Amino acid sequence: MKKLLILLLILSALWIVKISFDLYRLSAGQEALGQQQKALEQRNASLNDQLAALNRQLSSPAVPANAQDAPLAQPAGALQPAALIGQQLDLVEFALRQQQYSLALEKLNQLNQNLELYALAPALKASLHQAVGKDRQMVMQFVNANAEQQNKLSAVLNQLDQGIAQEIKAQYAQPAPQPARSFWQRWIQVESAQQPSPLLMQRSIILKEAQLRLLLAQQQLHKGQYIAFQQELTEAVHILKPLPDAKTRYFIQRLNALQKIPAITAPILNTRALIG
Repeated sequence: MKKLLILLLILSALWIVKISFDLYRLSAGQEALGQQQKALEQRNASLNDQLAALNRQLSSPAVPANAQDAPLAQPAGALQPAALIGQQLDLVEFALRQQQYSLALEKLNQLNQNLELYALAPALKASLHQAVGKDRQMVMQFVNANAEQQNKLSAVLNQLDQGIAQEIKAQYAQPAPQPARSFWQRWIQVESAQQPSPLLMQRSIILKEAQLRLLLAQQQLHKGQYIAFQQELTEAVHILKPLPDAKTRYFIQRLNALQKIPAITAPILNTRALIG
């Protein structure tokens, strides 16, 4: 019995170490996300400065006739409207990757308004307006579909979390079915009723670790990190596999079903094809 207690203490210590490592990994991921957000804000500010310079150029008075041959100091972005449009599309795509959908739609609306400031052929300008409108519609459809899928996945994860919590509370395990034995084999077999199975004693710890993986999977899902979400589900399945009971096999089946659901990818913007 002492050996079992020592084993449980060692497993508990290892579990605490794993939790600490996972929390550290989450903290590092949040810090990286903050840096990406800062980079997005800097690019947004730079783009706004270029647009303001372009507005000042368009609103400036006409150049006198005797100064037409003098070199003109123009913002570099004003000479390349395609570059400005491309930068705004970069911001839209970055916002989609970071699940900042309202920002993505806002940038598409701004782009649609800013097209009137650029020196473009009327036919190209009309095509760009139409493409931006289609992109906005596709983004809205993507946002709705992605939210619906996330709600379904979250509902299943919550059900599994509650089921595991109930199993931990009940401290009950249904052993896997044993092959049929003859009367004499069952009569001769002697098992100690005083010493519980080591696997049964570890069951609550294993379930707790799987529950932690589900929590991490939920967090990755909300951040839009679908690959990391699938990895956490794989870890949860790997953790649960040693348990022989029917309830655990049910949990594994549900997790395997979640892993087969494909991710909804962000749409490819039509506007980018027009600017080359």
